[in-house]
Amino acid sequence: MGGDTSLGSQALFSGEGGMQSFGNGLYMLQLFANICMIETGEGVVLFDLGLPIDGPRIVQEMRAVTELPVCYMIYGHGHADHAFGTRAVLEDAEERGHPRPVILAHENLPGRFDRYQRMLPYHEHINRIQFAIPEGIPAFPWDYIYPDEVFREEMSFTLGGTTFVLKHARGETDDHVWMWIPERKTVCASDFWVWSCPNVGNPFKVQRYALEWAQALEEMAALSPELMLPGHGAAISGASEVEEACRTVARALRSLDDQVVEMLNAGKWQEEILHSFAWPEEFAASPYLAPIYGHPCFVVQALLRQYHGWYDGNPSHLFPAGSGEIAEQVLQLAGGPGKVMEKARKLADAGKTQMALHVVDFVLDAGEGPHAEALELKASLLEDLAAKESSLIARNIFLGGVRQINKELGKE
Repeated sequence: MGGDTSLGSQALFSGEGGMQSFGNGLYMLQLFANICMIETGEGVVLFDLGLPIDGPRIVQEMRAVTELPVCYMIYGHGHADHAFGTRAVLEDAEERGHPRPVILAHENLPGRFDRYQRMLPYHEHINRIQFAIPEGIPAFPWDYIYPDEVFREEMSFTLGGTTFVLKHARGETDDHVWMWIPERKTVCASDFWVWSCPNVGNPFKVQRYALEWAQALEEMAALSPELMLPGHGAAISGASEVEEACRTVARALRSLDDQVVEMLNAGKWQEEILHSFAWPEEFAASPYLAPIYGHPCFVVQALLRQYHGWYDGNPSHLFPAGSGEIAEQVLQLAGGPGKVMEKARKLADAGKTQMALHVVDFVLDAGEGPHAEALELKASLLEDLAAKESSLIARNIFLGGVRQINKELGKE
């Protein structure tokens, strides 16, 4: 297999891969996110443009390979790590006297950029948690270079006798694009492929689309590509290997989608669905679906949000009292915060970490009793969960909670 499945997940966000050549003018610069470079006799096409800090590296690596002009730049989607290394490439073209590259994207991408600029402080905040970015380091892009041309479902162009077909499908975003290069039997997948359980249902982000993600992977597989260049991690080569990878992940997404729909149709509510869906061993053991970034539970949450409203089936929750008021009543029934803390510690000692978190939260929400002691216990419980968690997103949420507690306790 051209992409080592044992390394794909480990290298998901590796910046050590550098520029890799696959022959026939096909290159991939493996950074935090991958940048695909296709060289033709008339010029270069870049697919995905990385983070803002990646721009100079893209130019450096590209110019070590070719002096040809960049004719097209394509945003695989509008996320911060795929559409923001653009300026350095434009400046390189200007310095060399080359024509300005044409930037292509899906028609929904400009609206995404508009929303990001409107909500920049919010995205800075959630990205600091999701990626454990320290204060003082920019956590979200501020320099937005909009596309020159957009399309709705599909568009194609030729350069140097090579055909480039851009296809839209909703997946990680509603502006997601993948590219097919038929003469070279190559798919540039962007984040439709990331060497992880697909990042559907990110706890911080807007709606994502499991079923359409699966359909896109099936469409890729049907083309029998001999090379797939992903949004993150190692490339996969060999028609049978690419097809197996795409169809395995598609089956997993369809399985979760089918289960959620079946249970909703049977009258089940969110909590029951979240605690009863199946993740078969075929998927749990697959190197393509390791829950190191996305997670099956996140996928189910996204499906519930897509197919269902927020009501959970319990009329008591329609206009709920505040969590602090509820906690006060629970502490009174339990005999005070000391009794509740004692129970939380017993649960923690028994290895029931998640339940211990719920119990200690009653003390914190009520604002009564040994507040600092409760915070210390909660931080310890979150550290325990983080140490056992394989999902980067979940782990960083737990550790972000620890950092927040330490600030409150004056430790940071």
